[in-house]
Amino acid sequence: MKKIVLLFFSLVCLSADIIMDVVSEQQVLPKIRITTSSLVNFDFDKVIKNDVLVSSKFEVTDSTDANYELNYTLVPSGNNYDLTIVLKGENNISKYENKFSYPKNAYVFLSHKAISTMLKDLKIADIDWMNRKILITRKIAAKQSQILIADYTLNYQKIIMQGGLNLFAKWANEEQNAFYYTDYNKDTLSIYKYNLLNNQKTLITQGVGMLALSDISKDGSKALITKTIEDQPEVFLFDLNTKASKRLTSYKGIDVSAKFLGDNSFAFVSDRSSYPNLYMQGLDKNNATQLVYHGKNNSAFSVFNNYIVYSSREKSGDFNLYVMATDSQYVRQLTLNGRNIFPNFSNDGKTIMFIKLLGMQSSLGILRLDENKVYHFPLKVGKISTLDW
Repeated sequence: MKKIVLLFFSLVCLSADIIMDVVSEQQVLPKIRITTSSLVNFDFDKVIKNDVLVSSKFEVTDSTDANYELNYTLVPSGNNYDLTIVLKGENNISKYENKFSYPKNAYVFLSHKAISTMLKDLKIADIDWMNRKILITRKIAAKQSQILIADYTLNYQKIIMQGGLNLFAKWANEEQNAFYYTDYNKDTLSIYKYNLLNNQKTLITQGVGMLALSDISKDGSKALITKTIEDQPEVFLFDLNTKASKRLTSYKGIDVSAKFLGDNSFAFVSDRSSYPNLYMQGLDKNNATQLVYHGKNNSAFSVFNNYIVYSSREKSGDFNLYVMATDSQYVRQLTLNGRNIFPNFSNDGKTIMFIKLLGMQSSLGILRLDENKVYHFPLKVGKISTLDW
């Protein structure tokens, strides 16, 4: 029988009558034991256990009295590894069996694919977000950065671009075979589109001061770009086909990091509150509406439909994550302490990736919204500037 312990409290922000709630849930999950028949000499066992654990649907155990046993066999096959998984329940009855194959140089995605497919086929959970690649911009020295592709555990990392300062990498499409980035190596800044299939780059636009592509429309035809005009960064709507642009903000201050909110609006960061805060504005309107009424630095956020997850600096100096709906006054606090920054929604909006800073060390965090669980994977080299999922 599933048991749930639910803890709840709420805070009221009097200036805007916003209700914030923090929910902590402890759930008794079925136990699963993971075994192997493999002779492969690397620690694939750790990878597959992580995937089962982060699914938040099982408690991973070494005990022989577990509710389920997942046995896997991993064998080399040319340039690939072949993985066979068998799930057994009570009385050793087989519940599921399947076989998968993936290139050896990216074997972690073999585990991600197998576990996400199994749970989806069994109608236990949809965790297809595990299969997506993360695009990371990482600073490694003064005026030196790397753009790399990783998996959500950071066990897989492939450097795509290095040498000089290239920032604000953003996936160009759902297929994740191209991305946009800003070249900061000359006085005139340039946004390029980089094609991973042929390793070719195409110039999109240029400018001076600040230049960054922060979001792309669902159909891939338009982008939101921050560009400096008259010594002030402003938000522009940019047509990626015709190269035509339309200025969206005209504020004598800072307007940056815009993201689409549906088809007709966008959210962005501005210092109109005398500190970085979130605002919303129609694509065909000039008036901006303040979205957040707490914290003194709300400068990193992500959008899913009408929901926004953002990082907010508390009086204590901590940065906590909150999720809000743009069509209501409901706000939910997601983290309680530490420095939690750079939140990013998964494609289905049910999982949030973020960076957690602990002293000089940082970790990539995975927050499962429905299950109220958080997992961290240490980042060992460099400092992340931006990330995209």
